[in-house]
Amino acid sequence: MTAHKLDLNTVRNYVEKHLFEPGESSQASMSSGHVGHVGIELEVFPFIHKLDDNTRISIPLYGKKRALMETLLKVCKEFGGVPGYHNPIDSKVENSAQVDKIKFPDGTCFLFEPGGQLEISTKPCKSLTALKANLTSSRKILKKVTQGSGIEFGQHGLNPLADVLDFGNQLKKPRYQLLQSYLEGIGTYGKKMMLQTCSMHINLDLGQHEARRIQRIRAVNLLTPFVTALFANSPAVDAKGVFHKAYRSLIWQNLDPDRTGIWLKEKPARGLSKEDLIDAYTDFVIRAPLIYIPELNTRVLPRTYTMGYWMNNAIEDISPTLSHLENHVSLLFPEVRLKGYLELRSIDAPPPEWELIPVLFYAGLLYSDHHLEKTLALLAPIASDTAKLFKKATFGLESDQIFNTAIKLMYLADDGLATLPENFRTKDDLHHFKTFFERFTGVRKCFADETFDKFRFS
Repeated sequence: MTAHKLDLNTVRNYVEKHLFEPGESSQASMSSGHVGHVGIELEVFPFIHKLDDNTRISIPLYGKKRALMETLLKVCKEFGGVPGYHNPIDSKVENSAQVDKIKFPDGTCFLFEPGGQLEISTKPCKSLTALKANLTSSRKILKKVTQGSGIEFGQHGLNPLADVLDFGNQLKKPRYQLLQSYLEGIGTYGKKMMLQTCSMHINLDLGQHEARRIQRIRAVNLLTPFVTALFANSPAVDAKGVFHKAYRSLIWQNLDPDRTGIWLKEKPARGLSKEDLIDAYTDFVIRAPLIYIPELNTRVLPRTYTMGYWMNNAIEDISPTLSHLENHVSLLFPEVRLKGYLELRSIDAPPPEWELIPVLFYAGLLYSDHHLEKTLALLAPIASDTAKLFKKATFGLESDQIFNTAIKLMYLADDGLATLPENFRTKDDLHHFKTFFERFTGVRKCFADETFDKFRFS
């Protein structure tokens, strides 16, 4: 992007053209008759079993003993994986480059988070069958890592092992170092978020038509409390059980309200327009603190320096450009993030055998126009309760209002899935979704009700 000085109209235009409008690949898919793309970013954490008592200990990315990266790179090479590197802040340090990502021929990538979490990032897939094929390929790689080294990969919304905190921030990329410093200036949740949380982001198309985009954006924001509760899978932290079943969500809700949470506030007196959505996201962008300016190197800025402030006041003779705006937007972490597609961030990393259930849930509600409208009809009357319900959702399905509404949403999603073409989902997907309902939601359970008892701590 060109170095054009920012004003409010420029920011709003960026939100409209780059975040609210669908990308070219999405437009091509929808115009060719496909239901829509699906993709995920699934975070898992490495650990090993101690031989003496069969408890678990965390494994770092780098190190001389029992580190993940050396073994992972060898195995990935056998599957055509190509690593890319970045340097830490002090680029003068010899041999200081770290692996940024590993790319595979099928479009899947492995990325890494500060606590050693490995992220499986799939390409946008035109069907659930294609998405499952991407995940199966990644599973083969991780299985071979386990067979050769004993390193396993946990899927919980939170790495519940306290020892991972001892490793600290394992990534030396300036972005992560500065984000850590910024969050540590706010409170204690920043360290846990960076080092322990594991989510599954679900990426879906916005929709080809403006009216459909508005409906989908409204729906996914209103769905936030219910998906948080339905798929809660983080009932332990620092080797101890907690009262919350979605402790990862509790961390995010208390992390930094200026850059997280639910940015869309419903207006019950009238319907939401495209302008309302763009104005709301623009307001979210300009009110958020900056964290840092690349030209100022490793300096973390005061929280009073928002993007809105910077647009009107040069900071050390530096005025914001579109490039600065892009960097700033990438450091915003709402539950629903607009990126030319929908990035849905409310799901704890689910157990492997159930990891596609949240994807099926969203697809059934959003990719069937009729069921999308029914979803909004169900949730719009209780829109004013969204913030309150979001807080209650950290306890899973304990709230009667959350549970009763979640049951209705599951039925809607099941019906919606059945209407989608079989070149997008299979009959097995429908059966799998019903099985999940019978085992969990139908008996008022979420993943957290089962996973805690299966995990033994060191």
